[in-house]
Amino acid sequence: MKVYIFFAALVAAVVIIECSHTFMGTNVLRQQVLHRDVKYSSRMFRKRVELFNFTMPASFGYGRSIQGILAYDRTNSDASANVTSGGLGFNYLTLRMKSDRGNDIHFDVYIYA
Repeated sequence: MKVYIFFAALVAAVVIIECSHTFMGTNVLRQQVLHRDVKYSSRMFRKRVELFNFTMPASFGYGRSIQGILAYDRTNSDASANVTSGGLGFNYLTLRMKSDRGNDIHFDVYIYA
């Protein structure tokens, strides 16, 4: 009986903790091209929307493309990050970041090729 109570409490804790991290592609055996700490301040009573643009540098060689994207939400709020153009299989990326109402935008962005 105690096992069922523990399991129910664990499931409830997992359901309550909600994150809005974005994971696309893979980083297994891939070279990290970019790590950026993206931070924007909040606007009172409003959601903030910002775009993050990235183009693969020529130093990584012709024909290389993005194989993995990770946008990790550091605020643990209902912020979101979505790929609007480019992304996996392309050599460029536009990431649209939207904050929760009245909160900062703070993402760790990792890109792998």
